[in-house]
Amino acid sequence: MKLRFWRIFPALIVLLTAFNIWAESSVWVVSFSKAKVYLAGSFHMLRASDYPLPAEFFTAYKNSGKIIFEIPPNDTGNQGQLVEFLGGAIYTDGTTLKDHVSSEAYAKAEKFCKERNYPLELYRLFKPALFVMTLTVQEMNRIGADPQKGVDYFFKEKALKDGKATGSLETVDKQLGLLLSMEEVIGSDQIIESIDEFKQIETALGEYLAAWRKGDESKMEELYVNGLKLYPKLYQTIVVDRNNKWIGDIKSCLDGSGNTMVIVGAAHLVGPDGLVNLLRKQGYKVVKLKK
Repeated sequence: MKLRFWRIFPALIVLLTAFNIWAESSVWVVSFSKAKVYLAGSFHMLRASDYPLPAEFFTAYKNSGKIIFEIPPNDTGNQGQLVEFLGGAIYTDGTTLKDHVSSEAYAKAEKFCKERNYPLELYRLFKPALFVMTLTVQEMNRIGADPQKGVDYFFKEKALKDGKATGSLETVDKQLGLLLSMEEVIGSDQIIESIDEFKQIETALGEYLAAWRKGDESKMEELYVNGLKLYPKLYQTIVVDRNNKWIGDIKSCLDGSGNTMVIVGAAHLVGPDGLVNLLRKQGYKVVKLKK
């Protein structure tokens, strides 16, 4: 199945090649009483060539007094959190990745790392989810991707420079826990599939970006969400539970008197369980923002 791992990890939403002019984008606006909330779909990793961002992002930013991100903009976590995460993401019983995946999967990984000059020996203690995540980062870096070029980082730096109020929906600890939840579904088959997809990454990315830049809800649902639904428990944890929690935070913003820009991974905005649809079901008017 096509799970597209680089867009599932919260810190690794896919980066894509850019086109400069679209009529719409992945920014929606919710209006209620005296307040508005701008819902901006993010890619957490981008390339320099993916800029400039669509104008709607800047409209939402300009019109907002507070910018809310998935995690606190100045919080990179602490050593204790990282140690706890690694304790669940690496083997500590004397075994290695080779002992836990099929010979086919390991041979494919070994061949791929050799071709890319990636240090497989340094990854031998990684469990499958961390291994795939690491390869994802390496592949993103290979084509110029960098979290410091992502939508979140761009507006974090801008908000701090401009002195705008900021906030967050989750903690770093929460997101590290979500990464660990991937271990339940990542195994030999997913390693094989991921490596096959990495080899075609630049071809696939254009399709992702086209949907994102246009804010094409049905196409975004198809590309970003449908594969994850084949893992119901993981989908519930990563998408449904978080969106339902975030709805409360967004409604609190709408009950105030100022405008807020909420920047979350684009996959959280679309589909029947997406923030846009959840708000519409609760009677809020949610429309696509146009510059």
